[in-house]
Amino acid sequence: MKSNFETRSRATYRPGILALAVGAFALPVSVSAALTVYEPFNYAAGSLTGQNGGFGFASGWTATTGTSTVATPSLTYSTVPSIGNRATTAAATATTQTRALTSALGTGTYYISFLLRPDNTAAGNNAEFALIGSTANLFIGKPTSGNNYVLDTLATAGGTQNASSVSYSSGATVLMVLKATLGAGGDTFQLYINPSVSAEPGSSDATKSGYDIGNVTSLQFTGNLGFSIDELKIGSSYADAVPEPSTYAAGLAVATLVGMTWMRRKAAKKA
Repeated sequence: MKSNFETRSRATYRPGILALAVGAFALPVSVSAALTVYEPFNYAAGSLTGQNGGFGFASGWTATTGTSTVATPSLTYSTVPSIGNRATTAAATATTQTRALTSALGTGTYYISFLLRPDNTAAGNNAEFALIGSTANLFIGKPTSGNNYVLDTLATAGGTQNASSVSYSSGATVLMVLKATLGAGGDTFQLYINPSVSAEPGSSDATKSGYDIGNVTSLQFTGNLGFSIDELKIGSSYADAVPEPSTYAAGLAVATLVGMTWMRRKAAKKA
């Protein structure tokens, strides 16, 4: 027979567990609330075309050339939490996937981050992410010429390049962070590669000034190298696009506490 103490403790225990669980699951949502665009590629393995998850987009992914797939697992990078899976393209196959934004990026400062992993070493092939503007486009990644990551500033990939000193390596995931300052008289783009997550770097790995792409209406990734892309974010501050791992670790700690407490309670019941 249960004592009054046991009955009361179990009755109060269950709501407590529920509150902890809700907090654990709610935390990642609050962390990403400052983002205006987020695509974690949290889909089942298969074709990417038509997938419409994340937020900040007007429609799903469309294939201009080739096909891209959702593959498991997600890309991993030491300081960037990731969920879901990743988008990937085949080697030696021209692939372009585009997705329209719900609201165009106009005059202002934006931080765009994503994980990129070249999966092949073929010379002369490219793997690039792009901002599609109303007057021109900007490409970021490995171009068709050269092995260093660049800002590619013509309407098509492989044009005028502002190169970084960071070379690509097959199988190595890199964190790309672009600071885009869009203005009426011209835009400035600063590219950070594998930057610190604690604060915005004082200098960039590549910079392009005086280049006007107009309003950014869509996001795109394109290339024939064979590569993977993941954890695409856009925010108004560096901390939005590059959150410190500690903010996610707190949620993980709560979830772990919930699990341990539940297991102990279950063991006590059996005893």
